[in-house]
Amino acid sequence: MRVTLAAVLLSVLVGESQAGWKVGEPVLTTSGLAVGRASSKRSGVSEYLGIPFALPPTGEQRWAPPKQLNSSDGKVINATKYGPSCAESASLPYRLNPSSPPPANIGAAENEQDEDCLYLNIWTKPQTGEKKKAVMIWIYGGAFLVGSAANAVYNGASLADDEDVVLVSLNYRLGVLGFPGVNIPEKNLGLLDQRAGVEWIRDNIGQFGGDPNRMILFGQSAGGASVDFFSYAWTEDPIISGFIPQSGSASIIRTDITTNNSLSLWSDLSKTLGCGAVTSEATIANALPCMRAAPAEAVLNATAPNSSGSTIGTWGPMIDGKTVFADLEARSADGRFVKAPMLVGNTNNEGATSGTVVGSLQARLSNCASAEAAQIRRDADVPAWRYVYSGEFPNQIIGQNITGAWHGAEIALIFGNTGVRGPDTEIEKKLIKKIQSAWSGFAKDPKHGLSQLGWPLYNAQGETVVVIGGKDSDEITFESPSVTDGNACNTPPSV
Repeated sequence: MRVTLAAVLLSVLVGESQAGWKVGEPVLTTSGLAVGRASSKRSGVSEYLGIPFALPPTGEQRWAPPKQLNSSDGKVINATKYGPSCAESASLPYRLNPSSPPPANIGAAENEQDEDCLYLNIWTKPQTGEKKKAVMIWIYGGAFLVGSAANAVYNGASLADDEDVVLVSLNYRLGVLGFPGVNIPEKNLGLLDQRAGVEWIRDNIGQFGGDPNRMILFGQSAGGASVDFFSYAWTEDPIISGFIPQSGSASIIRTDITTNNSLSLWSDLSKTLGCGAVTSEATIANALPCMRAAPAEAVLNATAPNSSGSTIGTWGPMIDGKTVFADLEARSADGRFVKAPMLVGNTNNEGATSGTVVGSLQARLSNCASAEAAQIRRDADVPAWRYVYSGEFPNQIIGQNITGAWHGAEIALIFGNTGVRGPDTEIEKKLIKKIQSAWSGFAKDPKHGLSQLGWPLYNAQGETVVVIGGKDSDEITFESPSVTDGNACNTPPSV
């Protein structure tokens, strides 16, 4: 098999640098030889962007489970630019009408989109600190309809530099391309993409200074739900040693679409693409070659919201018995989940999204789901901590007349990327340090890291909800669920 001259030269450089890490140095991975660069945010941090972790999900791989990428000898990856974000249709009206920008925290991709999108990004600083560093793997949110690992707020350079961890973010398929709702042969392809990314990280992160035995999964909203889904789906080979679901849990599953209705929606899409009706699960395969041959643009246009807001189908995770389960309550009661520590929580005003306040549903969808997830772990004698993020700062304001911390407000502080709308206040800087220390401390030692900070294990009967920040405040306090939740959850019982 032919090896390029560039690959030979880069291999030599790899050998020369073993005694001392050179920023951005070439790293041999199962995908090829990845050549990084120094981060523009932190010059001592090596940044590897756009590393493929699976075959492109295009052509015959459209609507197929992710397939391992077997690199040919001599493949060189120029890992200095983000790979494309996953193609999606939910934000298409915003992209076609620049005068109507999307809400500030919708999470839509900030770079180009493409079906070929299964890429991940790594930030690391092996030349200092621990020889084998804890690894933090980020799963973005966006309702499983939008999102991207390339968004600026998810840049991991500051967290890697300040907290001596390796930060990894990965893409997964979205909308109809990631969650078709019918078995072809899988319904939840996007969740399988996440698993494939985790497996790639396990196999390769040691080359970047990471410890494959200390890897935690964290994510927000749909990313938080993904983290919790993962904890139920992969009990036999979890890989992950700790979970941080932020503002999302496995209890928020798609129960509004029946299997028959999903088939009907899939048939509508097939007919729109000119591939004929799909009348049963058995006939899905008949139309699939035609549907895979359709241009990606046609698929996206067919599933994009129109002027009235309607669309063909509502695409997201559905019960499949493999990654999402119908008997979640029984599995929780029986302890059929990964027995790894969990830090779970939400913001104190989840309903606020760029000028819109959802209202009374927010307690059931946020505080109560977090309380339930924490209680499930404590009932199984698994370490679990629960938080409510309440920080409010001038550069975090997204709309007038909104008080409290909105859905996603904590993310920029965790990553240390808060300066988009103005400088940090001195108090905000202190809270950034505290929240980064907590998240990275959990990653380094999921069982004891937070206890060493004085955070109490969750107990529904005690003052054990960690309230992080306040209005221009970096204070960390501990409150009873009766204070943070009111009567909305009636203090979650043991399952």
